[in-house]
Amino acid sequence: MGTQYTTDIPFLSSHHQQALKLLELPPELLALLESDNPPILTVTSSAATETTPGYAMLSYGEKRYQMRQKNTSNPILVLKPSSTGPTEADDASTFIPVPSITAIAKIEDTIELILQEGEGKAPPKVNKWHEKFAKSRMEKKG
Repeated sequence: MGTQYTTDIPFLSSHHQQALKLLELPPELLALLESDNPPILTVTSSAATETTPGYAMLSYGEKRYQMRQKNTSNPILVLKPSSTGPTEADDASTFIPVPSITAIAKIEDTIELILQEGEGKAPPKVNKWHEKFAKSRMEKKG
């Protein structure tokens, strides 16, 4: 029988979770931000109309992206290195901390950027499964 090694890493969760969102960057924008001369990004609001609300817009130079929040079915945990502390059952003077990791945030929403080709043009409609489902139900009733 071979020797077994303990490779357990204690996992903790912080009571005070940080509020974070991930921003999905298109490859060309990521390359610009990683370049020696990155552009200045600004976030503004598009003009609201009678039928559409204003949208958050990310801009640099002549490029404009509509910012849309989307949910993810698999939350992303943001972790940081930590170490265990003594419990009430431990002797604090002889306790040896053990390396661990702590979850400091759980991200359930991301922000996607949608390139706006022309001004005044409505954002493209995304056909989501629930929209298709509702449409097919209406067609069956009618």
